[in-house]
Amino acid sequence: MKINKLSIKSKIAFWYIGLMISLAIIFLTTIIYISENLIRANAYKNLKNSVVSAFDEIEVYDGELTIDNDFIIFNNNVHLSVYNDETGFIYGDIPLDFEYDETFSDKNNVRIIRHKNKKWYIFDSKKNFQDYGIVHIRGITPATEVENIIETIVLISLIVLPFFLLFSAISGYFITKKAFKPIEKIREAAEKINEGNDLTQRINIGEGNDEIYTLANTFDTMFDRLQSSFEREAQFTSDVSHELRTPVSIIISECEYGLENLTSIENAKHTIFSVLEETKKMSKLISQLLTLSRMDRGNQKLNLDKINMSEMAHLIADSQLYNADSKNIKIHPEIEEDIFIIGDEMMIMRIFVNLISNAINYGRENGNIWIKLTQDKNFAICKIIDDGIGIEKENIPKIWGRFYQVESSRTTENLGLGLSMVKWIIEAHKGDIYVESEIGKGSSFIFKLKKEIKWKKIS
Repeated sequence: MKINKLSIKSKIAFWYIGLMISLAIIFLTTIIYISENLIRANAYKNLKNSVVSAFDEIEVYDGELTIDNDFIIFNNNVHLSVYNDETGFIYGDIPLDFEYDETFSDKNNVRIIRHKNKKWYIFDSKKNFQDYGIVHIRGITPATEVENIIETIVLISLIVLPFFLLFSAISGYFITKKAFKPIEKIREAAEKINEGNDLTQRINIGEGNDEIYTLANTFDTMFDRLQSSFEREAQFTSDVSHELRTPVSIIISECEYGLENLTSIENAKHTIFSVLEETKKMSKLISQLLTLSRMDRGNQKLNLDKINMSEMAHLIADSQLYNADSKNIKIHPEIEEDIFIIGDEMMIMRIFVNLISNAINYGRENGNIWIKLTQDKNFAICKIIDDGIGIEKENIPKIWGRFYQVESSRTTENLGLGLSMVKWIIEAHKGDIYVESEIGKGSSFIFKLKKEIKWKKIS
């Protein structure tokens, strides 16, 4: 089984079990090390030193073995006893609950003997005394209580270890299952969206502070944006189809009429003029759609430069006089001179054109439009005011939507895209725009642009 092919949940469960095993091994190794190298080593050293030093209390006189009265038969918890090769036991102390063993070791090492559920350490040493022969001294000491406890712990640990590992595996599984429940919900929601294109699916795991909760809530936010984006795209496609269908139908009808009724130059001119007008409208619509598309993709670059907004406002106001005259609307410029900003000249110009055109389209016959441009310490402030039909309060948020029009019937001049671009351009310049309106009295579009902005490079 390749671990890379396992799920994250299984991997974490394996890692958790591996960690528990590692900790158990480290624990047992530490306990055994302490027992072997510290406690037992100290006991061994004490036992050997006691046996070796005991030979200093033994002498031979006239062929007889003499043991000094200072010979301590029980020294540092070590029982000492003296033996010869012939008669055996000579002198010393043997623990009451220890079975005597005549077998002596010549390997100069400590033996471990278990007797009556107790562990004993035995060390044998011998020395050849002149005129007497070989003498054996045996040291016997019981294992310390601490070492017995450690040994018991190790034994219990070895017995408990399989159950501990089983418990670790089960608990690890349930812990990871609970911890990854939000991720499982994320996967299920993503699969449902992928299978059925259902963008209404949400994870909805509630509130939390850990990374998984944050991830799940981030996915919900992403799904909200995706749903909104797809809904806008669907509406946009529908609106574009509707807007293009009308001029295309007119062009086709005019061409068919022209082919059947071109009996005079006047009829031909009328047909060509109609086709030209509808083609211009289509060209304008396509141009605006391309601009909006670049805006959506973030590909619309700003060419920043110093702009005299006062001169621009006068210029655009003059250019719109012809359109205003068609409805006998008077334009009143109230423009403070020499107001400068840093911005994209063509984009700022489009703001003025779209807002003034909008005021003309929805202005009343024989009405008025005021263009007021002022400034304060930080902002250039412009107001485009008309006395036209006005906008209902509940419809004001909708006017920034694409293809939305205040009037229910769509006019040939207003495509419903201008205000969307205006809002995008102003926000791209770190500005702000809002509307004040009253039905039957008119509307005021107010936008602010910073006079000095620390710009980052736009790519």
